[in-house]
Amino acid sequence: MDPIEISPISTLNLTTCHSSPIRARVTWKTEITEWTRCGKKGTSLLINLLDGSGEITVALFNYQCDTFFPIIEEGSVYNFFNFAVREADTDLKILPNPLQIYFLDSTVLQQSTQNIQIPIIRNTFLPLSEVSKIPDREPVDTIGICTEVRDVDERGGYYIREILLVDEELQPVMLNLWEKAARLFQGEVDDVILLKGARAQSNNNEIKLNASWYTNVQINPDIPEAISLRDWYENQ
Repeated sequence: MDPIEISPISTLNLTTCHSSPIRARVTWKTEITEWTRCGKKGTSLLINLLDGSGEITVALFNYQCDTFFPIIEEGSVYNFFNFAVREADTDLKILPNPLQIYFLDSTVLQQSTQNIQIPIIRNTFLPLSEVSKIPDREPVDTIGICTEVRDVDERGGYYIREILLVDEELQPVMLNLWEKAARLFQGEVDDVILLKGARAQSNNNEIKLNASWYTNVQINPDIPEAISLRDWYENQ
């Protein structure tokens, strides 16, 4: 019998220190990224956790990034002890969950050795036709066929690349890739593009999708949804 009493992610609520651990799989880890806010500078790292009840993002800052980035592996399951739960920061929100986890000086990670019955991934994709209904700055998971790839441009000191996506409902949506995501994008026309944690944003009365360091962008992923979308596109 497992001696540890585990809390499901779905039961977490606001607290300065959660005493009961959670057990979750790491499904996504961003790179360590520099930030500037109100004249202050630092680094951020976002990690998505999944268990059988739901998902939540861990937001790490500064020295925490260097401490935990090397030891947290995507796909692995960990027990997380002693952490804070707060309302999700709008600038760091990449999941629908309104809460986020923040590590404390007393936070401890323990890789789980139990026979884990936790999903590998959870994909709930929003049809592109629904993107226009999403509130400004809310996170979006979606998938589409790339029908146009524009060159990298510079706007306001930031690099941007515009990508046009379409799915079975034939409602095109513009995806803006920013900074490193724009410069390093290797996708081409007719590729399947998967986005997890893109951000809806209003621009000229149109909701567009934005992807930057916080977004998991995959090209031609080997999943059923991508295969089905490819079959539709090639046979339309």
